Amino acid sequence: MTSNSQVVVIGSGFGGAVAAARIAEAGFRVVVLERGPWRDTVPVRSMGIAKRAPLPRGRLLWTHLLRAIGGNRFPGNRLRLSRHGLFELFFADGATIACSSGVGGGSHVYSATTIRPLVEHYWEGHADGVSDAVMSWHYNAVLERMGSIAPMADHRIPNTSRVRFAKASGIEPAVPPPDARVGYLLPDDPDAPQKIVDDNGVERHEVDYRANEDGFLGSPTGSKTTLDVAYLAGALKNHGLVVYDLAEVETIARQQSGARYRVHYVDHHSGARRSLEADHVILAAGTLNTLRILLRSRAEGVLEGMPMLGKRFGTNGDFFGYWDYNDPSVDQSTGLPTTGGVKLVGDDTSPMIGGGGMPAVASYPLPGFLRRRLARGYMIAGLGEDELCGEVTFEKGRLKVRYDPSRSPIFARLRGIFEEIARRTGHRIFMPRTPITVHPTGGACLGRSIEHGVVDANGEVFDNPGLYVTDAAALPRSPGGPPSMTIAAWADRVATRFAARHAPG
Repeated sequence: MTSNSQVVVIGSGFGGAVAAARIAEAGFRVVVLERGPWRDTVPVRSMGIAKRAPLPRGRLLWTHLLRAIGGNRFPGNRLRLSRHGLFELFFADGATIACSSGVGGGSHVYSATTIRPLVEHYWEGHADGVSDAVMSWHYNAVLERMGSIAPMADHRIPNTSRVRFAKASGIEPAVPPPDARVGYLLPDDPDAPQKIVDDNGVERHEVDYRANEDGFLGSPTGSKTTLDVAYLAGALKNHGLVVYDLAEVETIARQQSGARYRVHYVDHHSGARRSLEADHVILAAGTLNTLRILLRSRAEGVLEGMPMLGKRFGTNGDFFGYWDYNDPSVDQSTGLPTTGGVKLVGDDTSPMIGGGGMPAVASYPLPGFLRRRLARGYMIAGLGEDELCGEVTFEKGRLKVRYDPSRSPIFARLRGIFEEIARRTGHRIFMPRTPITVHPTGGACLGRSIEHGVVDANGEVFDNPGLYVTDAAALPRSPGGPPSMTIAAWADRVATRFAARHAPG
């Protein structure tokens, strides 16, 4: 079955939701294809979405946490576990990659720390027409739309690093990055969080600091700002946006007649294979899946060119650990999931290091003593600029990811800092031997020419007109901190330029 639209957007995370909403608001007919489901949250229920998938809570942690697992040497390359799963894990050479799945994409699992790049002159020198000054307007637009705010003293957030480590020996709270904000609906009265209804009739609840329900396992109350609320809801209600959930794209075929592209996807509601035709296709399926779709399409001969595709792949310098803090006087399960930064005393050049407690730990299907131990634990994460030295390929029907972390000094630095934090505090930090990233980056990078990248200053693939990339696959380098606002700003830039160049008649 084939149908038509002006613009097809693949994916609904920070690259897809932002681009789809902005282009629909400019008057185009836009269809979003998202491989994951709508999530069963307070906002989504208030939007009238009938078919929803629960977040992994309680015993559903075993059945709804993982969508798929795969890897370079994994039998079959990928094993699908649950179409409703929240995460996909891919075991690459040199890194383990975690990707989210669902309408709203990574906004359901992001830290909600909304900052600009920590790398100086981030956008300079990659393509004519793209600069820090040009992109500043798009960051401002995204931050305003997301409603991100700087926490103030009167929000009375408990358990922050500023309070917890104020008198610690050898470590101290880190100074927040410039213009650091959080994407949470903070309560006016922390003792009585309220329900809020926005201009589109979408319901949300302010954060309940005592419950800690909202974190990297989703936000059932809607207190964390997700893209289905901030971008998709208004475009669905007021601008004709169409979202097909559980629609997993396999290939994009360039056509000789009619619409320029045909997008082939699997409808996981029915199991049927369907297709959409459009002159413009925007890829924002998340770095790993955007690269999988493009590489597979090229391998099957339905797309051509893109000589730099799969090159300059990176991990955003992500380095995670579990800090077994285990102090009976500290309950990490209260407050915000993101508690602020920490650093070694005297280390004024430290990379960004932050973290928080385990979300919804009281609901874990584990013995009580283990839940109590986990409630005193802390997920610690470091981020910094890594070398985009990896390569993603598609060989004999299998996705391959090769990355050499030894070429990026950031990992040895973060490991050393974690070890020193553990030594100074007397609380062990468990670290993986291979870095785990939730922010894969690059592979379809912005460049000034086809010899330097895959997409141009408008986000358009050099040798495939009408095909665009708006997720982290297009980023030209790692931003040194959480990349969500950088992805969203790039998508806003591409959408703004698209609407200006192709204004509907």
